[in-house]
Amino acid sequence: IIYPIQLSFNLFYEALAGNSKRPVVVATNTFFAPLLATFFNKRVIHLVYDLFPEAMIHSGKWQEGQLRVKFFRWLVGMSLKRSATNVFLGERLKKYVESIHGSLSNSQIIAVGADETSFSKLDTLEDSELIKVLYCGNFGYMHESKTLFDAWRSGIDDSFQFLFHCSGPKRKELEYFRKSHEAELGNRLQVNEGLKNEVWIKVMQSSQIALVTMSEGSQEVVMPSKTYSAMMAGQAILAVAPEDSDLVDLIKATNCGWWVAPGDIVGFQECLLVIQSDKDLLLEKRQNAFRVAHEKFGQGSLAKQWVEVFESLQS
Repeated sequence: IIYPIQLSFNLFYEALAGNSKRPVVVATNTFFAPLLATFFNKRVIHLVYDLFPEAMIHSGKWQEGQLRVKFFRWLVGMSLKRSATNVFLGERLKKYVESIHGSLSNSQIIAVGADETSFSKLDTLEDSELIKVLYCGNFGYMHESKTLFDAWRSGIDDSFQFLFHCSGPKRKELEYFRKSHEAELGNRLQVNEGLKNEVWIKVMQSSQIALVTMSEGSQEVVMPSKTYSAMMAGQAILAVAPEDSDLVDLIKATNCGWWVAPGDIVGFQECLLVIQSDKDLLLEKRQNAFRVAHEKFGQGSLAKQWVEVFESLQS
């Protein structure tokens, strides 16, 4: 609540100072902040990170048909219509929003991307004893976990080590699962705290694969940003996600990894067998991830897209 209030005051004083024509970027966190901003500035760029109230519905906290759902959906619709430009993180996210709120001609698609400066070269890791599969970031309601747990119940092959450096509401479930199956899993599943930047870079560079998960329905409201930093570090992507998601579209288009649908336990285990048996294929997908990320999703490339948005609002 504090942020939208501070934002409104700042934009109000900017307007009094004659600066109301400056474009201002406002993200959906907090979701009603973009709407408030439009009353003080006519050049609001609405950065749609999450879609409300759909995010609350898919997380199980709210239910379709509730009065608050209808009210917040109306507020978001107002934000989308009143903003000068709406920036979406993926094509499917944009289409889903338009299926609810109607066509949005005032919109662009710009990926989150990642900072490329920390990952200037691809480290060769194919001779490592372990294939490290890294999950780094939030492990929340939108992230699929049941498929992982069901696939791991019989144990994890000695070739793999799944490393979680995570926070979020599903971390406790993960810790409980690890403790309950410690005899079968050993040290092949590790759950750790978040990392400081220097350590994070080293862990990213020493892991061949990034694990990214999305629960069924989450494809309509989110695109996991951790995907881009993983690709930038030269990690192949192993995704548990619905096929009709921007994440799976990215994997297919760039040949940078593997994906299975939520609940496809056999498919997940088959992916691990392929990864274990074909180091050349793993290296190829890592190279593809690294190349595409540095060509398309670095800050320099994305900055050009943002400049175009800003320039379009100057006329």
